Amino acid sequence: MRTMRYKPSKPAAVLGIVVGIGMLGFGITGFWDSEGGGKAFLVFWCFVVVAITALNTWAAFSKKGSLATFMPGEFVSDDDSRPTR
Repeated sequence: MRTMRYKPSKPAAVLGIVVGIGMLGFGITGFWDSEGGGKAFLVFWCFVVVAITALNTWAAFSKKGSLATFMPGEFVSDDDSRPTR
């Protein structure tokens, strides 16, 4: 079966990078002085934001960068699956 790849536009991916950098800055400044669970949340926050930003960077500047893969097939809506009366 043939697959199709979805690649976001370059401006959308660059916006994702800028927002990711802002979220990273917010997380570090907002949770730096926290104790206990706050530090664990900061590490988790930074890991997730870096991963999302890296994915957007790859999608924006790589020729093969895509965020999703679609497999075309037959579309069945919810209305088609209900029995008729």
